[in-house]
Amino acid sequence: MEAPYLCIDIGNSVIKAGYFSSEGLLLQVKTLESPAELPEAPVQIAFIDTRLDRRWREALYARNATELSMEKGVPFRSVYSPQLGPDRAAQLVALWEMKAFPAIVISLGTACTVDYIDAQGVHQGGIITPGINLRLKALAEKTGRLPLVSPVSQPALLGKNTIEAIQIGVSRGFQAELIAHIETLRREFGPFRIWITGGETEIIRSTMPPDTIFAPDLTLRGVWLWQRYWRLSGGK
Repeated sequence: MEAPYLCIDIGNSVIKAGYFSSEGLLLQVKTLESPAELPEAPVQIAFIDTRLDRRWREALYARNATELSMEKGVPFRSVYSPQLGPDRAAQLVALWEMKAFPAIVISLGTACTVDYIDAQGVHQGGIITPGINLRLKALAEKTGRLPLVSPVSQPALLGKNTIEAIQIGVSRGFQAELIAHIETLRREFGPFRIWITGGETEIIRSTMPPDTIFAPDLTLRGVWLWQRYWRLSGGK
């Protein structure tokens, strides 16, 4: 199946690639480990880079790839500074193009971000907080005795050992933090839909409101829509 567009999300932890048809159909998603995996066949490549990885950037520019950033322009209005990260911008592009607002988009990666787009399609700002695995890593690296442990989605009430105690504190604390952000924003702005994406989604899925939309490929979809917007706007 022809896949003339390759969209790449260079995240802090994982690099995801999505192959799209010319009509925007997502044909395949894969994780890339090395620039050597980039295709040699003619394909238009667009990418966003949160990691600022020199090796990947050099390889992509050698293939005439288009890097998307706020400087390229976005279809939505925003009160945020031009420093808005490209991953967050791509997610908002996806919501804006789908007219899926008012909404918040929660991206669960190394860092967790929460962004609100209002009923007029204006990005009103966001929140940044450490992700679950980053919290666990910080405890292990910044203390003398605490081990690095894996997160759990349904922690017990009280831990019977240090590993359980860490898992409870980090997982339940993170889940409670997200719910608190959602409730605070709803009191301020009224009803909105919740979109969630990112690699740590399964850890919090069971605690989210029942109408939550889980969209694992939202960022890649946003990259494709963003590059289309940029080209139709006269990008070269």
